[in-house]
Amino acid sequence: MLGAKLAKYSFEKEAGPHGTFEVKLIIAEELPEMQHFVGTTFLTGGRLRTYSFSNLQSFTLTRFKAPELMGYQGRAIVIDPDIFALPGTDIGELFTLDLEEHSLAACWREKKGVWESSVMVLDCTRLKHWKLSLILTELAKQKTDQSKYMWLTDESVKLLPWGWNSMDAINADSKILHTTIRLTQPWKTGLKIDFTQKALPKIFGIIPREPLYGLLGKYPTHYLPHPDTEVVDFFFNLLKSALRDGVLSEKEIEYDIENKNVRPDIFEVLKNY
Repeated sequence: MLGAKLAKYSFEKEAGPHGTFEVKLIIAEELPEMQHFVGTTFLTGGRLRTYSFSNLQSFTLTRFKAPELMGYQGRAIVIDPDIFALPGTDIGELFTLDLEEHSLAACWREKKGVWESSVMVLDCTRLKHWKLSLILTELAKQKTDQSKYMWLTDESVKLLPWGWNSMDAINADSKILHTTIRLTQPWKTGLKIDFTQKALPKIFGIIPREPLYGLLGKYPTHYLPHPDTEVVDFFFNLLKSALRDGVLSEKEIEYDIENKNVRPDIFEVLKNY
């Protein structure tokens, strides 16, 4: 929620000359469809997973609720909760982007050969087939893999430049920053890792590498510092600004510290900004 509120704040700050727009949080735990989906086993990336709100990716399917919430009218921009508008970005450009008869716009992941759905520009009038309850019903039958939706397999998509979804780096073309690598998210540094890391290939196909890599210090047990100081500086300046403007309170951050969602030294770090 800390990330989501900061994301909302950053987008509202960068409305640009096109004028203001409304930013709403879609909270999985508050959607009846997602509540009923808890405990359901479904396919994702060819593997079976049981849906739970405790999973760090439990929000991803809510991306497809936006057109429904819009009454299938107008345009919507959908982002993940760890995505932030950079200073000077005119977010309004996305609302005037020519979709050229496409249903939506997104960035293309060349290496994987898939569309990246974490930032999407939606023409809601063309997405009336996105009904979350029907999507969840289809997944519950295990006849469709979640990746079909995540990768926008069956959609008509316009190419969006990567500057609108700049992953863990700020460069000359960056307009929106996506802190996509969990291990180095700036607000987590030093905390014990609370997600399942991708398994390493076994030695000779039999011996697990993780214990050996752990002894050698190659397999981290705690969140690592972000390697890009510009990303770190941007995040903490944004957080400090949000506290100053009353978007977040110290009590909220203290709560997240207690629940190990946020690094315990975050207030000490903020003193440097």
